Amino acid sequence: MATVAEVSDDLEKWPVFLSALSSYSDELFCKPIADTWSIQDIISHIMGWDKSLTKTLIQIINDEQVALQEHPDVQAFNDASVAFGRNMKPHDLLNEAIAQRKQMIRQLKMVSESSFVRQFPNSPYTMENFLQHMFVQHDRHHKEQIVKALQAIR
Repeated sequence: MATVAEVSDDLEKWPVFLSALSSYSDELFCKPIADTWSIQDIISHIMGWDKSLTKTLIQIINDEQVALQEHPDVQAFNDASVAFGRNMKPHDLLNEAIAQRKQMIRQLKMVSESSFVRQFPNSPYTMENFLQHMFVQHDRHHKEQIVKALQAIR
């Protein structure tokens, strides 16, 4: 089982990766790479999940009842997140996504280790395995997509 600090370190890899993308052009960010999604869309998609989890983490920190589960309509959530990002300049989105992930990590670090490994009521998840599955692995998947796309244009 991982600790809050270990998972936070894994989650910190995403904004580091995003920072490394800052030298690429807006045109490249907007070019479709994964089906119909562009790098900008992928970044916005992950940022939407980061925003959602940040709200959940605040509830956990405040000892509120939380349903830790997958979103009931993932497609609609993803579509809204991508649409949000398409209304931004790519590099502005990049900066906002970095800031959003860092905010999420700050909130995560305020969660107690006991809350982090506790089974949530009416949920198959602990915070630890939810983050590993829904965020850390998800980040890796999309990072690989972006890296492959960037390697293909070189």
